[in-house]
Amino acid sequence: MTRLCLNLRYRFLCAFLVSFLAAISLLADAAENAWYDIARASITTAEIQGHVDYLAADMLEGREAGSRGGHAAAKYILELVQQTSLEPAGTNGTFQQHFQGHSQNLLALLPGSDPDLKHETIIVGAHYDHVGYGNRRNSFGPFGYVHNGADDNASGVSAVLELIDALTRTEQRPRRSILFAFWDGEEKGLLGSSYWVRKPTVPLSSVKLAINVDMVGRLTDGRIEVGGTRSGSGFRRLMSTPNLNEAWLDFNWEYKNNSDHWTFFQKQIPSLYIHTGLHDDYHRPSDDVEKINIPGIRMVTSYMLEQVVELADADYLPEYRSAARLDNPFNQTRLEKPLPPMASRLSFTWEKAADGSLEVKDGLETNSTVQRGDKIVSVNNLPLSDGIMLESLALQSDSPLQMSIKRAGIDEQLDVSVPLSGNPVQLGLSWRDDPAEPQSVYVTRVVPHSPADRAGFQVNDRIYAADDKDFADRNELLQHVQSQIANEASMIRFEVESRGVIHPLEVHMNVLHGNTSDASL
Repeated sequence: MTRLCLNLRYRFLCAFLVSFLAAISLLADAAENAWYDIARASITTAEIQGHVDYLAADMLEGREAGSRGGHAAAKYILELVQQTSLEPAGTNGTFQQHFQGHSQNLLALLPGSDPDLKHETIIVGAHYDHVGYGNRRNSFGPFGYVHNGADDNASGVSAVLELIDALTRTEQRPRRSILFAFWDGEEKGLLGSSYWVRKPTVPLSSVKLAINVDMVGRLTDGRIEVGGTRSGSGFRRLMSTPNLNEAWLDFNWEYKNNSDHWTFFQKQIPSLYIHTGLHDDYHRPSDDVEKINIPGIRMVTSYMLEQVVELADADYLPEYRSAARLDNPFNQTRLEKPLPPMASRLSFTWEKAADGSLEVKDGLETNSTVQRGDKIVSVNNLPLSDGIMLESLALQSDSPLQMSIKRAGIDEQLDVSVPLSGNPVQLGLSWRDDPAEPQSVYVTRVVPHSPADRAGFQVNDRIYAADDKDFADRNELLQHVQSQIANEASMIRFEVESRGVIHPLEVHMNVLHGNTSDASL
């Protein structure tokens, strides 16, 4: 009896400890989410509007590097940074790094919290200079007027200022250190960032990633361009998120010497840029505040908050990928070219008749068991509801289709066996590996009416996991899917990324009760 009591007490104690630890874990998750919610809520359109209004005002005379307008912009940024808990990361214990006389970079550090990772640095930067009154070398005209540069790059500076505000609102700190940089002299040839890599204020070897925020003020149709993901293996996956509501990501392969990201890429440091696109006001006096999409900047900044924290907290960051020098839009088009459509397994085409039935049309073989004008009543003893059902059964069946048809001039229905060409298609997906994105594949073909098509797969979707399992390459994914089919799994669950949005897709197999012993996916 004593032993029984002890056992009961032990079990009760174990149950209590399990419940207590679970409650602690939930509280920790809630605290973490609360921190993030506070940070995100601090990103406001009112503050963004205020930053853009000041930086793009006529009185700053286009913020040319080294000019009085440039100095006024620097003073504004400096005063805001000094109000935060960021540490000076310029020279001589200041936030400034002077170069070429009157130009200056502004640098502030958020130290990391992890003893092992805080010595690694992520740079988040935006240039604050513009082209002044414009000339034939830096403007598309007209010259002699103030070029306010509201998008280029008051928008990017505003986003970084709001990011700083968000990350310093609470005591929560990311694992890696983050260096915030406001570059001067970008418009004169990336002068500020180039000077910094020659005379870095933190060890250059500690910089694992540089993110450049340039022209994020013209968000259109929700498109956020994320460039440079191929400068390190796996950045596309790291920069994707399940939390984009009205936005999507364009992982453009265009990557060239046109802003400060290039400075770090030349030093073999992975570098990304965030951008919302060029426009007709680029380097013209018409790049003014009234054309800025302020809610769009807030959306971009919220996205940046999530991704910067995730990158700073990651166990490891991708190394520099030298093959990125060969990546360009032409090669992107070539690599991502979809496979040609798969031929129909039916020997005829069909169309919907006036009475709603499916009527046999063209493409008949000489020895076809159906004729032009036949109306299909049922397939495999299933009443035919629409053409999608017919095509789906044809795709998945490994034996001829048994059809009941109505033929003109014959009162009774005819039962015919319709042979199918090719092999059965069970899943309806084709995919390839991407050398810049290990442990993932991208979709090159979705067969119409297949289970994958019904689930919502699109060409160029990325697959990151299947049934909550990662995979090494396309062959390992293929083996997993084949084993699921062999075991007659009713559903395969994929983790999919479409245009930067990560989401689950459930592919329901055998929904039409076809016989599907199929090695073709």
